[in-house]
Amino acid sequence: MIKVIGHDLWRGGQKIGWAEENHVFAHDGKKLGYFSENHVFDVTGRKLAYVEGDHLYADGSSRVSLETINENIVGGVLPEMAKCAIYVLLGD
Repeated sequence: MIKVIGHDLWRGGQKIGWAEENHVFAHDGKKLGYFSENHVFDVTGRKLAYVEGDHLYADGSSRVSLETINENIVGGVLPEMAKCAIYVLLGD
């Protein structure tokens, strides 16, 4: 589970990164990727995932409900696409 405190992202008491505007960063400051209205991209601009209906689709075959993502990324006030990007880029 990832806990959001402000813009910071924590897992097991350790800061693993942060989200800023539409970008996700690792704890060391490395930009991991970004998100738009319905898509998640890696740092090079390659599309990694997209939201359609109530699900996030990644890698062409993986499907995760938005409810599951909201259960795994808690706290903070982030838009749903930010949580999707965090889920894809940093795991659950």
